[in-house]
Amino acid sequence: MINNNKTLILGWPVKPPQKWLQRYPDIEVTRIYRENVNWCEKKFKDLSFHMPKSMQVFDCIKPSTWYGDWKERIKGFDTVILIDEIRGRDVFEYILEKNPQCNLNVFIDSPIKEGSKKEPFLYKDLPVRFFTCDRRIAERYHIEFAPYFYIFSPYYFDEYLNDSWLENNREVFFVGEEKGDRAQRIAQIKEILSKAGLTHDIHLVPQNRRGKKKAAYMTYSDVIEHVKQSKAILELISDGQTGITQRPYEALFFKKKLITTSAEIKNYDFYCEQNVFVLGEREVAELPEFLNAPFKEIDKEIVDEYTLKSWVERFKK
Repeated sequence: MINNNKTLILGWPVKPPQKWLQRYPDIEVTRIYRENVNWCEKKFKDLSFHMPKSMQVFDCIKPSTWYGDWKERIKGFDTVILIDEIRGRDVFEYILEKNPQCNLNVFIDSPIKEGSKKEPFLYKDLPVRFFTCDRRIAERYHIEFAPYFYIFSPYYFDEYLNDSWLENNREVFFVGEEKGDRAQRIAQIKEILSKAGLTHDIHLVPQNRRGKKKAAYMTYSDVIEHVKQSKAILELISDGQTGITQRPYEALFFKKKLITTSAEIKNYDFYCEQNVFVLGEREVAELPEFLNAPFKEIDKEIVDEYTLKSWVERFKK
């Protein structure tokens, strides 16, 4: 195996550019496939995903033609991690052909539909390790559980540790896409918060439709400003999801209380009742007292386990 400590993460959004990644010179993050292809190219790209390998006689119908420019540098990485974006075995075979000694991994962070190409057993003949942040998926497919990390860590927290933002202007903040029955659930939670006399700052963003820009889109820098001015962050788990979202990590790193609909949070080492309120397990009448109680400090060693650096190290063991 190459031992240069360089890691390639494939399948992670890189637009807009995330400056904090500059703190990790040995980690490259990019999409698997080229973006911004025209309509004609897209037809050939889609065709390549369904064309049998024996019939891929032209470059335009070979999946590797549509890989990003990472393929020119694949030999230089000792660890490769694919996040969720699996359309078949072609990308595994390409990577292993060009870099047969690399440590190749897949991290699954969303539900797996039965019969889809994401099912891990389809690749048991290949030297690929599968991980997931969803305990139910780990149990079902007998793969290793690995918690996710705070994807913007380490944020420049020191810049914000001053009195200018320690005064909270509202009790509860939430931002998320309007999907499934989330609108109805949010309405119910708003009613609960209002009855408890709690102020809330809730942003439900319509899902992207036919390539149109999302209405009420909030940049992550805006999200952070709202987080800083709130006592607590609300996490609302989607149907079929058993893992946690980024909200608990935001609460952990920014020392905010967390209100969540998922009892899964109780399996994490940073959980404590003083900082986390699980809806449905505690009386709603306890919310004001919960929010007014001080945040319990979490050991730095525990917090550091949820940085990108620590997350990548899990795949190297």
